[in-house]
Amino acid sequence: MTLNRRQATLGLLAAAAAPAWAQEWTPAQPITILVGFAPGGSADQIARQLSFAAKGIFPVPVVVVNKAGAAGTIAAQQVAEAKADGYTLFVGGGSETTSVGHFKPLPYDPRKSFTPVIKVSRAPSILAVKADSKFADMKALLAEAKSAPEKVSYGSTGEGGIFHATGLVLEKQAGLKLLHVPYKGAADSMNALLGGQVDSAFGAYEEMKAMIDAGRVRPLALFSRSRLPALPNTPTMLELGVPVALDNMKGLMAPAGLPQPVARALHDGFRKAMQTPGWKEYVAKSGLTEDYAEGPAFQKEVVEAYDLIGKALAK
Repeated sequence: MTLNRRQATLGLLAAAAAPAWAQEWTPAQPITILVGFAPGGSADQIARQLSFAAKGIFPVPVVVVNKAGAAGTIAAQQVAEAKADGYTLFVGGGSETTSVGHFKPLPYDPRKSFTPVIKVSRAPSILAVKADSKFADMKALLAEAKSAPEKVSYGSTGEGGIFHATGLVLEKQAGLKLLHVPYKGAADSMNALLGGQVDSAFGAYEEMKAMIDAGRVRPLALFSRSRLPALPNTPTMLELGVPVALDNMKGLMAPAGLPQPVARALHDGFRKAMQTPGWKEYVAKSGLTEDYAEGPAFQKEVVEAYDLIGKALAK
């Protein structure tokens, strides 16, 4: 046998001996997406809409399970400890992977314990008040907060969450002190705002859209680099002279060590889901800011956000 024929034969034998997932991966059981917040928030909406949009794309159901609490870290920990087989994902890229680790020790490494699969969206933090609030605008709220430390309260989706981090960065950059009131999710936080239990609340636009449209809450400011087309009259904090801009990313993440073919199959399937009419309709109606990226690019953004928040809080 010639050298070339021998090499070809060995190559064929090696290929035959390789595990099936080395060539391709097709799920054989339901895919679970964990959501670290209560039903009704942006993470929950995204997970459920992706689940609906993925019907017929994957040969198995995509199931959404809420594991609310601890600013999303309960769900994140469960995924970090799960088998890297493609069947357990969570909606990540927000507080559980960018901010909470700066407040307390975590049972996982936000930068190393996960395999980002696909980025779906980004959303600037919005500070809103009840429609009949005495604060006519953000300047009025800042003025009272400066004159009366810890008198003006704000609700967030959890201790150490991205909205809590945004509030702390605001305090540092504006030279004031607010009263933080954490909740288990956006729905609880917004209900507290409507009930008058807090003076203001942070959230994402898609979480507030229905209440803004109904005239029940008023957005005072955006914590982003540019205004939202949907809220053309709402200024950014940068415009108000306070350098605070933090986007809340959302995407799907799996445990670290996920085989590349599995990651690719999941990415491709959910990317197709994002191109369905149902998903596009959801984006249009909800006000979600779609911001697609592949896994590696998503990972880079998560690490950059983690480091940015750490530097801001360390000042």
